[in-house]
Amino acid sequence: MENAPVINMIFMNNAPGVEDDVVQRFHKWSIEVYLPIILKIQGVTGLDRYTIVRKSPDYPAAGTIMHWESIGVYENSLKNPERMAVRDDLNTWTQRRVREGVWSAAYELAQGFRTGTANVGAKKDTKIENASLMHLEAYRMPQEEHEKYNKWFNEFGRVFVPLFMKTCGLKGYDYLKYSGFSQLAQGRETEYPPYISILYFEDLKSFEHFQESPEQDSLQSALRNIFPLGLNYRWYVQYQLTNRWRK
Repeated sequence: MENAPVINMIFMNNAPGVEDDVVQRFHKWSIEVYLPIILKIQGVTGLDRYTIVRKSPDYPAAGTIMHWESIGVYENSLKNPERMAVRDDLNTWTQRRVREGVWSAAYELAQGFRTGTANVGAKKDTKIENASLMHLEAYRMPQEEHEKYNKWFNEFGRVFVPLFMKTCGLKGYDYLKYSGFSQLAQGRETEYPPYISILYFEDLKSFEHFQESPEQDSLQSALRNIFPLGLNYRWYVQYQLTNRWRK
């Protein structure tokens, strides 16, 4: 999907032993210096900043989702002098052992769904305005199984996702494909799932309600019929929104 919107995930941990005042100085610098520069770059439509709900050594503690118009404008931005300057300056914080990069990858929207639209499957935007909790998941399986899952989702996603959208508190569901772009030279992750799902909820209580819903039970039963050996989660984690910026 050449004109599909794109997200760029930039998630990180604080480096071990770094002092709190240094971390706060980094965040202040990010908002006051980096953010205005990034929002001026052509093709950027917004940024969302998150922190993890339940700390885990398996997942980064915090990060940012950057929203882009398309993969073309995202790729062109990689040569933008201002973006390159921000990237180089951010690398100095890593070299000074203030932060540790974990995820940095661009994903293209394959299917997007939102509540409150006449045709939930027609939404072509990765941004969302009415959700404070993001649930991120991806599976660990051989490539042929990934393609089998992708085929199944493309065929039946328009059937079961609208049912999910009726679940109280579920505001959006994005199914995304890895673009092949990763910007962390020294990131902990070097291989990314070919497909991920991002579910947006009103709050944590809504997510917990969703986990126990009949719709979720039906989905898991259907998946077990198609994948009898089971689907192992590679990513299954929730993040709380802390800041949102739009152009």
